[in-house]
Amino acid sequence: MSSTTRKPENVHVFLYRKNLDAVYEYAIFQRADNTEWWQGISGGVEDGETTEQAAIREAFEEAGTPLHSPIHRLDTISFLPAAIFSCHVLWGKDVVVVPMFHYAMLFDGNISLSHEHKDVKWLEFEEAEKLVYFHDSKNALWELNQRLLRGNLVRS
Repeated sequence: MSSTTRKPENVHVFLYRKNLDAVYEYAIFQRADNTEWWQGISGGVEDGETTEQAAIREAFEEAGTPLHSPIHRLDTISFLPAAIFSCHVLWGKDVVVVPMFHYAMLFDGNISLSHEHKDVKWLEFEEAEKLVYFHDSKNALWELNQRLLRGNLVRS
């Protein structure tokens, strides 16, 4: 990896909404490449993008959310083993883990699944947390749920 090549970064986005009973629900996506993996929307940050821009783009590409949708950064940050990515050899031996930045986006429209997902379910927190596969995603989902319940998702 040359000094001019950007180190890889990933983003993870949970879509949320309130249902008719005014209870928060979360969109949990089943990955097409591994149907045991349920998660939010996830993807890599491209050259020239901020993590926020990447999160908005990924939500648009994978779920059909509007590109102007407000997005909120969560405090949860995690790291993924570089070896899980097919392109990890291009990053060189110095990239061992890839940071994952977690976001939340309010969305109450129809989800348009991309080829990356097989299914999506809107679930209340307890059921969503059981279904989410990765521990770091469970942490981000817990943080989002707590922030919504406490009314402090939007911070200055």
